[in-house]
Amino acid sequence: MKRYLTTLLTVAMLGCAGHVWAQKPQPTVLTSEQLKALLSKGLTVRITGADRANTAARTSTAVYQQDGTARLNDGSNTTTQIGSWRIDGNKFCTKYTSLGSGCYTLQKTGDKTYKLLPLDGLLEGTWEVVK
Repeated sequence: MKRYLTTLLTVAMLGCAGHVWAQKPQPTVLTSEQLKALLSKGLTVRITGADRANTAARTSTAVYQQDGTARLNDGSNTTTQIGSWRIDGNKFCTKYTSLGSGCYTLQKTGDKTYKLLPLDGLLEGTWEVVK
């Protein structure tokens, strides 16, 4: 009986420990200070993601200036969108006249790459720092 209880207790403990190990880790996003450091001198990025109209992948280039202005060049369109960007806590937010606004958190995925995690129902995307 003692052996049976010991085995049962061991299995129960391993089951609980396995549950903790199996939990999906939450993404670590850039803090406000990290975002400010990243964008402090201006930044040019290649954005890969989907637009709001459809889920087809598209690539654009965005230039974020130190003064908070933003310029978005859509790869499939010759139109340049002019707007602004700001940091709101741990969020990176943009606002374009014809595209609207949205906020993201950024997760560092490589030396010069980031995953954009949408906060406003937008679709996920990636950033690759060009300069």
